[in-house]
Amino acid sequence: MAIASSSSSAGEDFSRFTARRIGSGTGRDRVRSVAWNLDGRRLATGGTDKSLRIFLPDKDVRSGTEYRGHTGEISVVRWNPTHPERLATVSSAAQDKGLRFWDLRQGSKPTSVIETNGMNITMTWSPDGRYLVVGNRSDDIMWIDADEQTVIRKTRMPKETNEAFFSHNSTLLTTLVFGDAQIVAFPSNEPVHSIPVANLPITVGDLDPRGRYMAFGSNDTTLSLWETQDFTCVATSGAHDDHVRTCRFSHDGAYLASSSSGQNIHIHNVPTLSEAHVLPVSGGAPADALAWHPTKNVLAYAGQDAWIWGAGV
Repeated sequence: MAIASSSSSAGEDFSRFTARRIGSGTGRDRVRSVAWNLDGRRLATGGTDKSLRIFLPDKDVRSGTEYRGHTGEISVVRWNPTHPERLATVSSAAQDKGLRFWDLRQGSKPTSVIETNGMNITMTWSPDGRYLVVGNRSDDIMWIDADEQTVIRKTRMPKETNEAFFSHNSTLLTTLVFGDAQIVAFPSNEPVHSIPVANLPITVGDLDPRGRYMAFGSNDTTLSLWETQDFTCVATSGAHDDHVRTCRFSHDGAYLASSSSGQNIHIHNVPTLSEAHVLPVSGGAPADALAWHPTKNVLAYAGQDAWIWGAGV
């Protein structure tokens, strides 16, 4: 069934939205990551069954194409921001150290592999498509030049380090280091600013599509919104009862979706962070990953399985 288009998200009627499972289920295996590609035609998933799957939700949500190459569970899937058929994956398994690049036009195997330290749990791609930043459970951070297929920086961080994200022009990198959001110039690594967000580790962060706000979720259960001019906090939300697992802005920045270990996804209005909707996670498992469609108010999420939620899905 085709995904209905939304020309404006102002006053979106979420009550008309429905959820649909992607794929036919994988038994006891669990989906860990979901991601829409550049044009929104493809949805990629990865999880504990060690396979990358590519779906075409507008055509068929029941089956996808399987790609094999990992020896451990796939923890993060990210599409190249400049190409609709290229993507990268990493694994959280200690023995599966390879950052794998894929090109859907070149078969079902990775096109190249870059060795990392393993146990990878975060990955982000610069908007210009050239660089990736990968982080692992031991707080090792690697900067990778995707064009040259080389590692350009390795850093063992002194404190717990979680997600990172780039500015939209790829010249700034924000890394979540314990309770601070540390902003540096990229790739010179010159410090620009440090935002003291929380007294406990910040687990997740995102930059809104217009570059006006940054959102952070932390282990103190708080979700907060910060403006990017003076780096001041403009709103907070206590909707979650546990540490925030993920938060993602909608395609136009009007909404922010967030999840924790509870079985609800919260949709917040931006910039107030007031509650717009509460979405029960289908399948009864917490949502480990969220991804908004690049042009529509359609949300993909990973619970036990992968699901999409929107009008007409």
